[in-house]
Parts: sequence; structure tokens; C-alpha cells
Amino acid sequence: MSNINELLQDNEVQVRIGTTWYMLDEIGPIGEDSFPIMVSDEDGESFEFDMADIDEFDPVFTLMDRNTMGIA
Repeated sequence: MSNINELLQDNEVQVRIGTTWYMLDEIGPIGEDSFPIMVSDEDGESFEFDMADIDEFDPVFTLMDRNTMGIA
């Protein structure tokens, strides 16, 4: 997880949850029944969601292996 979070610090990864696009800030730690992510909106307000809540990754972002991250 630390490698992915380091990648997120250096790259702007956008994710769509519902109809809103957020900046993906941090992933994990993975629990038994959860895969938490921290995101922020354009105003810088932070929110916590689950990885399963992501509807779409920014199509421009291609560094992440979709097989590793999964497809929501």
C-alpha cells in the first residue's frame, strides 16, 4: 500500500464516485470487509469512501494496472 500511496502523492488521480469527480489521496489499509480510500474535492474537503464506491478512474491516468487495482 505504501508504494501506491507514494504514487498518489506524485500523480493527480481522479476518480468518479456517483456524479462527482474527486482526487484520490490515499488507499488502505485493507480490512476484512473494507478497502477504504481517502479522496478530496476541488475545495480540498476530504471524504472517506470504499474502493467499491468508485465508478470510474480518470481515463487519462494509465500508470495504474487495472488488474492490480480492480475495476469498479
